[in-house]
Amino acid sequence: MARPIKTCAFCDAKAVTKGGEHLWDDWINQEINPKTRFNATKSWSKDLPPVKFSKRGLKEKIPTVCTPCNGGWMSALTARMKERFQAAILDGAPFSLDIKGAHLLTAFTLMKAIVKDCSHRDEPFFTRDAREQLRKTLAIPPLVKVWFSMYEGAARLNFRSNLYAVTPDTPGPLYGLEFFCYTYVVKNLTLQLLAPRWRDIRHRDRPLITLSPDSYWQPAATQFWPFNGSNLSWPPEKILSDRVIEQFINRFQVPISLSL
Repeated sequence: MARPIKTCAFCDAKAVTKGGEHLWDDWINQEINPKTRFNATKSWSKDLPPVKFSKRGLKEKIPTVCTPCNGGWMSALTARMKERFQAAILDGAPFSLDIKGAHLLTAFTLMKAIVKDCSHRDEPFFTRDAREQLRKTLAIPPLVKVWFSMYEGAARLNFRSNLYAVTPDTPGPLYGLEFFCYTYVVKNLTLQLLAPRWRDIRHRDRPLITLSPDSYWQPAATQFWPFNGSNLSWPPEKILSDRVIEQFINRFQVPISLSL
C-alpha cells in the first residue's frame, strides 16, 4: 500500500514520499572516512524501545518536508550550523555562545525535533503557526528550553535522535499538560529540547507551566535557551558517558520540579 502523501511540516506544499531531511546532516559523511562504521540510536516514543543500529554512512532521511523547504531555508540553516559548530562536532573543539549562536543552535535543534515529530504523529506537538514561524523567521515558541552537553561513549562515533512526550495523569498543577523532549547527539555535541503544551486544544490559551531538571545534571548540561545574557561555554564541566546517557535522555520522564 502506498504511503499517503502528507503536507510539509513547515508549509502548505506536499511532503516528498521518498528521501527528505537527513536525520544527521550529509556534510558529516563528507568529512569523515566513508568506510567508518557509525553507531546510532533513534526512538519515536517512550512506549517503544530505542532502535540501535550500526552502519557505514549517515543516510537516514525523514520524508516529512517538501523539496523547496529542504533545499531552501533548511539547507541554509544547516550550512550556518556547519560553519559555526563543525569544529565542535568533528573534533570536540570548545566554543562560546552569544545570543546569535544560541538562537542558531536552538533553531537547528527545533527544526530537527519537528521533522522527527511530524514523521509519526497525525497531530504534531508544535502548532502549524509555530512551525511556519520557524520557517519564515526562525522564531522560537515561548517556554522552549534547550541545553547542551558533551557525550563521550566507548564508540568513537555516536549519533542519537530520541523523542518522547510525558503526560502526567495524576491530579495536580501538571495535570492536563504534555511535555515534549527531544535529544539529539551528533558525535560529541549533545542537544536536548523541552517544550510544554496543554493536551486539550480548548485549554491552549491558558498559562503554561514548564519543568526544570534535577540539579544533579547541572555540571553536565548547560541551558542556553532562553539566553540569559552572558556568554556560555561548551563543553560543560562534566561529560556524559555510556553509563548515564540513557538516564540523561529520559530525565524528564518523571517530572522533577516546576518552573512557573
